Amino acid sequence: MAWPWRRSRPRPPIDPGDGAVQRHEVDGALLASAALVSRRQVRTVLGQRQPWQAEAWDLYDRVSEIKSGTRWASNACSRARLYVGRVDPDGSSEPAPIDAQDEDEDQELVAQLLAPLNELAGGQDGQSEMLRRMSILLDVPGEMYLVGYDDEQLGRRWVVASPSEIQSGGGGRIHLASQEIPGAQIRLHLDSASVIRIWHPHAQWAARPDSPMQALLDPLRELQGLSGHVMATTDSRLAGAGLLLASQDVVPAKMGQSEGVNPAHGGALAQVLLEAMATPLKDRDSAASIVPLLLTAPGDVKDKVEHLTFATELDTQVLPLRESAIRRVAVGMDMPPEQLLGMGDINHWGAWLIEASGIKLHIRPKLGLLCQALTSRWYRPSLRALGVDRPEQYVIWHNTAALERRPDNGLEAAQAHERGLLSDISYLRALGYSRDDMPDDAEQERRTLLRIALAHPHLAPPILAELGITVPGLAEAAAAMPRRTTTTAPAAPAAEPQLSRPGPPAS
Repeated sequence: MAWPWRRSRPRPPIDPGDGAVQRHEVDGALLASAALVSRRQVRTVLGQRQPWQAEAWDLYDRVSEIKSGTRWASNACSRARLYVGRVDPDGSSEPAPIDAQDEDEDQELVAQLLAPLNELAGGQDGQSEMLRRMSILLDVPGEMYLVGYDDEQLGRRWVVASPSEIQSGGGGRIHLASQEIPGAQIRLHLDSASVIRIWHPHAQWAARPDSPMQALLDPLRELQGLSGHVMATTDSRLAGAGLLLASQDVVPAKMGQSEGVNPAHGGALAQVLLEAMATPLKDRDSAASIVPLLLTAPGDVKDKVEHLTFATELDTQVLPLRESAIRRVAVGMDMPPEQLLGMGDINHWGAWLIEASGIKLHIRPKLGLLCQALTSRWYRPSLRALGVDRPEQYVIWHNTAALERRPDNGLEAAQAHERGLLSDISYLRALGYSRDDMPDDAEQERRTLLRIALAHPHLAPPILAELGITVPGLAEAAAAMPRRTTTTAPAAPAAEPQLSRPGPPAS
């Protein structure tokens, strides 16, 4: 289904000629985290690239710590669920979900409210993958594009594109890289497609994207350089094993021809060094990577034999320096540092606190930014196009119950439900269940009849017969059972409460 709102975009201010500017109303305040791309903005918005974004993507592909951290956040976001909610007027609680099975709701209105969300990204399964990719794009380049277009086979499609996957074609045309076929492009026009830019605004320039990667470029370069030094040292035989010098007085200087790709003859030092360095590179399991290279020299070599190493002072400090760089990266990412560095020696309560704070301080704010962008730039305009009154009452919101360990408030919920302060649906939601878990009318009737049969045994035979349960000899046993009769005395009138007046203060 194509929503007509995408063809009725806000127009720019019009100058009537007398110097005054007529301004058109826009849906609420212009958010600094989402904007609908118009035809005249295609070339300027889609063509912009921040200088640091290309390096951020390169480091994301090369540094395992970055990819691990962003995947932790994206996997957490993918487990959240989007729903349509009604805004709490006083803001004291989260939006209340719109339930399609609630008989008290206007079913026609409910269908209109849920239709856009059911279409977005193909429903709940597609929205999970959509949130996963949105999280990665917020953490790496800091911006993304939500593109909606009509597909001949699949109908209305919504895809999340990185800034590298979308380009301007001029004249309101855009080129979208296919996410199914490598190298293919989808050519769209804004007359039949919608492009929404979503970004994490920079603190100084709100129109520019920001992400943790922008501040992590230097620590990541340091980490990459230290890791490269470790790999070079590992691959180098001279740096690892070193040289073993021996005097010719101890070891004869005659060498026969050796085997291998580069045969070494006696006296050909260059060939010997070349083969010694190449062997560990071709075969990592070769003993040549740990055995020092043997050379002879005329005259005395101190005590006739000397072992020379080419290790530097950096070699002894490279591992602590790399751990320090990893810690800087962990602190700078939008996630609890313990998720990347390890929990350490803490108990399960400490682990639970770290996990809960990570969801509260890192995952939920990110989901809130995405939901606010979707609500302002897509959902409410869709409701307005469908003719829904007061669309500002409704939002797209997130449910992170699958991520959080729910507190055990079953006892309090049961007491509130028994006192009539909590509805059946709210009681089920407090226990972690949904409306689908409630018994149907037939099961409710069956349970009621069984409770009556247990309380009044003489009514058990007809009740069980009605339920299709046959118990031989039950009718005779029920007839022989004496019936209990209870007499209740009339209740005495309640006495008027005696209110005691406070006496004089004690002296």
